[in-house]
Amino acid sequence: MAPPGDITPVSWETYMPIDVLFQPGGVPPSSWGTLVSPQYAAKFKTQRLLMNPGKTKLLTFTTKFALDTTFGLDPDQAAPFGKPNWLGAQNNTNVWYEIKLNKDYYDFVIKNGYYNAVTQHDSAKNGVPLNFPQGVYNGAVGAIEVKAAWMEVDSINSPKWQRYKLSQATVFDSATGKLRETTVALVGLHILHKTQNQPTWVWATFEQVDNVPGTNNQDPPPYGYNFNSANCIPRKVNLKGGGTVTVGCTPNTSPPYYLSQAKPVPIQLTRLNPIDPTDAVPINDSMQNNIRKFYPQSVFQYYELVDVIWSQTLQPDKTTPIQAPFPLNTSAMLSGAHIVANTILESYVQNTNTCYSCHKYSTIASYPADSVNNNIFGDFSFAISAAQYPLSKAKKK
Repeated sequence: MAPPGDITPVSWETYMPIDVLFQPGGVPPSSWGTLVSPQYAAKFKTQRLLMNPGKTKLLTFTTKFALDTTFGLDPDQAAPFGKPNWLGAQNNTNVWYEIKLNKDYYDFVIKNGYYNAVTQHDSAKNGVPLNFPQGVYNGAVGAIEVKAAWMEVDSINSPKWQRYKLSQATVFDSATGKLRETTVALVGLHILHKTQNQPTWVWATFEQVDNVPGTNNQDPPPYGYNFNSANCIPRKVNLKGGGTVTVGCTPNTSPPYYLSQAKPVPIQLTRLNPIDPTDAVPINDSMQNNIRKFYPQSVFQYYELVDVIWSQTLQPDKTTPIQAPFPLNTSAMLSGAHIVANTILESYVQNTNTCYSCHKYSTIASYPADSVNNNIFGDFSFAISAAQYPLSKAKKK
């Protein structure tokens, strides 16, 4: 069960990446099991890098929000509020983000042709709502969306990395336009799952225990924190093309430059919302103790649940298309904390929203020829809005 140094992919790493499912021009995606899009496969060939379409982990996004809100743009320019939102670790590398979609999600998109934005809009005009499949006990799994954050491993032989789920990856440096191979360590994870009893989805989020200090003044980890330094000092950064900026030590402050302008430096993070002490902390204690007892070598003893959100009352799917936001009964949404935030996946917005606060605004894909339906609700999944359309159909009516 994931011994130190094991780079074997876990099950969700075999899910389809968002950019493989939703390809330029709204063309049908590759078959299930493909992990690299044709566009990036061509880059592997150009650079003469080995690539297995069913095994290669390709990471291209340096901000989670590029995936959630502005898919398809240059990742280094795709931060909300028009600001850079990459995250630098203490080892002077940036975090890489990915979204993976399970087979039920994939099959639903394929069956309905929703990889094409035009088809999504046609469904809306025909009165068909976009409702992802629900998981059923002892039956279908239902739609699952996974968002993961990975930091680069700088010295693979360091005992530090015996505390991490590792994977081999190829990353795309948008500043150079080149691919390079590296080892990455899992530091953050969101799991979204739609089920029969939770049509508004179950939301769970996890972190590696060495990311940032907790709120209870515990001793630091043996190899230091990944995203916090007790001896933080401001850093001056020289930008390409001239000019300098300073990356300060005020916690949870987004960087003042894009990665196309300079290399990453550490960003100081702290946890603003304590991990749920009533439910999550006891669960973590129990699970970590059990893993240590039955799988003493497993790296998963060094991960923790931040929180889970679910609805106390059934809020069923809509039977006709509706405009976003979904009229969510937020008083029925239960979690152990008022605000649930993952320090690595919501680094700069920890004190503003919880998962569903944003996802209730999800929409189908944008299509300029039918802009009246651009705000149709996307069933809590931002990924569905990544669908594109044939350029021949882009003219607005």
